[in-house]
Amino acid sequence: MTEKKNAHTAQSTNVNAKATATKAKETAEKAKDTAGKAETTAKTAAAGAATTAAHTAHVAADKAQVAAGKAVATGRTVAAEAPKKAAAAAGSAWMMIKARKVLAAVAGAGAAAAGATTAVVLRRRAARRRRPLARLTGGRLGS
Repeated sequence: MTEKKNAHTAQSTNVNAKATATKAKETAEKAKDTAGKAETTAKTAAAGAATTAAHTAHVAADKAQVAAGKAVATGRTVAAEAPKKAAAAAGSAWMMIKARKVLAAVAGAGAAAAGATTAVVLRRRAARRRRPLARLTGGRLGS
């Protein structure tokens, strides 16, 4: 009877082992399918990331090129206008140097004219205050 039990147990164990092996095989196939799907997803994500990175780099390069073009244009403008401004400033300075003698003469003449006018006005005021005899003698008699 024990041999019958052992034969029955061995047969049952054999059936269980086959069922377990089948389940393991199915699980392995599912894992293999899942791994394949994961690989496909990873490849797609990597390709998308690479495309996005390439696009971003291209846009950044375009922006840098535009900025560099503007900087070059501004530099050219400044470089073209700088000599003109310097020449205008130098011309103004040279005109002032050439005209300084004229300006000094005009200023001196103005000061001399003002001094002469003041002297004339003061003499006339002083002459009015004198008596007639002092006026006739130039102030020597009858002050």
